[in-house]
Amino acid sequence: MSKIVSSLTSFFDRLSISKKLAFWYGLSLFVMLSLFGYFLYETFHQSIHHNYDRHLRFEAEQLLPHIDTTGDSLSIDLTGYSRNAALKSGVEYGTYVRLYNQEDSLIYKSPNFVDVKQPLNTGIPDRPEEYSFSSQWQDLPARTLFYPIMDDSGQLCGWLEVTGFEWTLHEELSRFRQYLFVLIAISVAFSILGGYWLSRRALTPVASINEAAKSITATDLDKRIPVNYQVKDELTDLAETFNMMLNRLQKGFEREKRFTSDAAHELMTPLSSMRSDAEIMLRKPRSKEEYQETIGRMLTEVRKMSEMVHLLLQLSRVESVHRSKPDIVSVSRITEAVADQHQESAQAKNISIQTQIDPELQVRAHEAYIEEVINNLLENALKYTPEGGSIDLQLKRSSGKVVLHLSDTGIGFDEQTKKHLFERFYRANQRDVQENRGSGLGLPLVKAIVELYNGKIRAYSEGQGEGSTFVVEFPLAKDKGA
Repeated sequence: MSKIVSSLTSFFDRLSISKKLAFWYGLSLFVMLSLFGYFLYETFHQSIHHNYDRHLRFEAEQLLPHIDTTGDSLSIDLTGYSRNAALKSGVEYGTYVRLYNQEDSLIYKSPNFVDVKQPLNTGIPDRPEEYSFSSQWQDLPARTLFYPIMDDSGQLCGWLEVTGFEWTLHEELSRFRQYLFVLIAISVAFSILGGYWLSRRALTPVASINEAAKSITATDLDKRIPVNYQVKDELTDLAETFNMMLNRLQKGFEREKRFTSDAAHELMTPLSSMRSDAEIMLRKPRSKEEYQETIGRMLTEVRKMSEMVHLLLQLSRVESVHRSKPDIVSVSRITEAVADQHQESAQAKNISIQTQIDPELQVRAHEAYIEEVINNLLENALKYTPEGGSIDLQLKRSSGKVVLHLSDTGIGFDEQTKKHLFERFYRANQRDVQENRGSGLGLPLVKAIVELYNGKIRAYSEGQGEGSTFVVEFPLAKDKGA
């Protein structure tokens, strides 16, 4: 038995979703219609018995006036009885009557009992009340009613047994049962076919999603699953979810591809320079000073490459979706700490850093990344502000946002430079920019961090030599007491 159940389960598991749905449609309808049909059939069956009992009761009441209960014993005289013919009729249309006294002794039976080949076995009731039941007699369904006979004082003095055949009624029942079976079978068949058609139609978008998903490869991530926006259902949500997943995958692949390309491109120049220096030094013996000078140049290039790789890795981590959940951090505290760290560098260049920081401004972010943003912006301001200049740092609350406003009196930039300011490895062609060491990754890293926390960054300048202003906005987190 367990093997059969296991085989059926395995077979069912291999069916397609549309076939499973059609099967469950049919099975559910079959169960409901079967229960309804059984209830309807039993109700009709009991109604037929109830109506036939009324017929038998009528026959018994027609016989009561012909039964004498005044003497010491019961007697019956059917002379002049209008339905005497029924008491003599055969199996199909006859009415069979027997009379019992109080001692359950048979004192009369109708003439048609003479031709009976099979005795009618009945049991007299224990209580003085009507009692009816069905039985199989002479190969036909029969119905028997025991009718209590009372004397003038209301005492039970005997029983009148009236029996008739329900064969015509049972034929109707049999026909009704057949109709039910046929209707249930047709309904279940139509439900299976209709359910299969509907499920196939409903699951048609799944096939298109499947085909589109198969056609998408690692080198072709710009494809998307078609979405029918005129129909808003679970499959539309599924397609949109797949497309969002593909967007994330495409961004991830592009991020890794860009990281590899940028690293290869930017590291090629210092590596070529180091290789050239090494090959030149190995052509013939050199003096100690020449070796030291060459090693010094190579060490400078190594430091540049290390800084570049560090920034690239930072940028890659920021853009990665795999990171810990951000906490609520105090931007006010972080800004004060970073500004204090740069005071010494500013004093060395005779640059004043003016700060105006509102207390207890909080955002939901990673503390290290917020520190990276402020640190990079201050470093750039110090790097490109000449001696004797000034830097103004403000942190304020504005319309549910934390706004960082950093202005300097540095070299500034023109409109052309502004368009490329946040591009990777971009460095303006201004002499003041090229003379300072840099990788062109600081501002792209700042922009990536700001956008990571749904913030915005903007840059302004009146032109070269007119200073610059950077404005950073973060959504304000709820206060601790809120």
